[in-house]
Amino acid sequence: MPTRLLESTRFVTVTSAALVAAGVAISSGLTPSARSLAALCLVSVGLAGVASEVSERPLEGVHRATVRWWTVAFVAFLPYGLVAAPSSEGATAVADSLSATIPLVAFEAGAGSTFLCATAVTALYAMARYGVHPGRPRPEERILVEGDD
Repeated sequence: MPTRLLESTRFVTVTSAALVAAGVAISSGLTPSARSLAALCLVSVGLAGVASEVSERPLEGVHRATVRWWTVAFVAFLPYGLVAAPSSEGATAVADSLSATIPLVAFEAGAGSTFLCATAVTALYAMARYGVHPGRPRPEERILVEGDD
């Protein structure tokens, strides 16, 4: 893969994931408001960017992207889980010092955005494996070819 194309896809992925993270960060929950609408728009645009970048890959590339996104989501959730749900006195002290501050919002946005991106890429992988993927025969064509054997 040429270096320029690789840099371009990384830029699209990073920008799209940042849009998802911004949407997660400004979300006000499920209460209908202008803030929630803006968050939904940011998340939608970001996920569309991640999905469009991953959908151009072959099936094996989509599988690798799925594994990579779930690994990043797990790693991003660890600090958020430690701060948001402390179970010991030391963890409670750390959580109290970080509660309602920028680090907690950053941890939440990172964990939420990587989870959403991993879910979107997993859905793309499931569809690509079924046959709904550019460059592969459609499911109807596969059934017709398999039926002739």
